Amino acid sequence: MVEDGQVQAFVSPEVLQEIHRVLEYEKILRILRRSGKEPSSLMATIISLCSLIDQRSKVDVIQEDPADNHVLACAKDARADFVITGDRHLLKLGEYEKIKVLTATNFLEIQETIAD
Repeated sequence: MVEDGQVQAFVSPEVLQEIHRVLEYEKILRILRRSGKEPSSLMATIISLCSLIDQRSKVDVIQEDPADNHVLACAKDARADFVITGDRHLLKLGEYEKIKVLTATNFLEIQETIAD
């Protein structure tokens, strides 16, 4: 959907750092290797598909994993409508400042109903 311009994705340097950190987890590395991917190529794809924004907001909502607050700050500064994630801390919020926090599956279901 991002590739064909149906939706716009945003990322901040802080979120990129967090993605890079997570891609280095051993369990993630195993999954990537099985699919023939490297963290660097995945990072390059993310950077090429997303609009880079300057994260100015400071958010302190998620205590369990403070790095997740960068995702919310990025979404807020981008004036995003949605955060699409599999992160349980973010999903538990459901919504942040009118930004809906959804799984990819839920987001696609919403998009299908809009298209109908």
